[in-house]
Amino acid sequence: MPVGDIGKTGARSALAFRQETTYGTFALTTTAIHAFVPTSVNFLTKFDGRKLDQLAVQRGYGRFVQLNKMVEGSVEGYLHPDEGTLHFLTNALGGRLTFNSLTSAGDHSITTGNFSASDTMLSLSFWVQKGDEQSFRYTGGVINNLKISAAVGEPVTISLDVVFQDSSISTADTLTTSLSFSTQPPFTFVDGTFRYDATEGSLTSTVAEEIQSFELEINNNLVVDSGARELGSRVFSRRPPAGRREVKFKIKQRFDTSTTFNRFVQATQGAAQLFFRGASISAEFFRDLTITMPNVRNITGDVEIGGANEVLEAEIEYAVLVSGNLATSTSREIGCTLRNAITTSQ
Repeated sequence: MPVGDIGKTGARSALAFRQETTYGTFALTTTAIHAFVPTSVNFLTKFDGRKLDQLAVQRGYGRFVQLNKMVEGSVEGYLHPDEGTLHFLTNALGGRLTFNSLTSAGDHSITTGNFSASDTMLSLSFWVQKGDEQSFRYTGGVINNLKISAAVGEPVTISLDVVFQDSSISTADTLTTSLSFSTQPPFTFVDGTFRYDATEGSLTSTVAEEIQSFELEINNNLVVDSGARELGSRVFSRRPPAGRREVKFKIKQRFDTSTTFNRFVQATQGAAQLFFRGASISAEFFRDLTITMPNVRNITGDVEIGGANEVLEAEIEYAVLVSGNLATSTSREIGCTLRNAITTSQ
């Protein structure tokens, strides 16, 4: 049978992951595995190859070497309260997580960390079945960029750009039979609420504002060039250094008063929050996700007139800043609390 003889599709592909105890050591087993249902997976292995320019009679190149190995890529899916969201947000924000057990539920509080030894979920292993025969293992995964977005009439989506230490390939393995998928739906725009007020403490349901879409992005600016590498190895020996964390947040909102414009021109300090309420866990608890940015400024806010039949809308972008004393461990620019049906510390 010649290579490329059979046409495989992506329909039977799958993805799973697990937080690593040791950076770069594959962490998934048949009993230690988390499933995530993606819509696309673009993890790729590449080499920095070079044709050597030498003087050797011929005009053509005659020698080739492989240099750095680069393993990175993206995965996209829907924001789900029980699958992926907890671990992805924790890693993207620097690895810091605390847990509080509830009856039939759990509260997972995620705040900004620095990928330090005292933090958790510092790196992730991914397993990807591409088609129905080949399995790929990706180790030392650190999320460089995470984006959550939603719009009216759509599910809430999440996308990750991940930098790995290494990868390998094998035939389809037994991890497929260990996958367990949630029967609950992901979050949709119907589940979401946007809140804005002067301070974090006043962000309650009474200060909700109507919006048509939002986009939240967390960028770790990981260093992946020679500053993260060393002689003697094609791959990273340690987790790539994290540069300045940048949080970007923007919304689209109908323009009906001068309130948001005044916040823009006056650079008014405020606090913003995204709240999602999904399916119930019990009579007492729901699957909730709260994302809080305690210190924001409107940096855009004017509105264009697109035409007589167009609804007036403003695209408002926020500068997301650290709240409180910069020198204290409790100061942060963003924090998340996820309540779901996971009843043990992750």
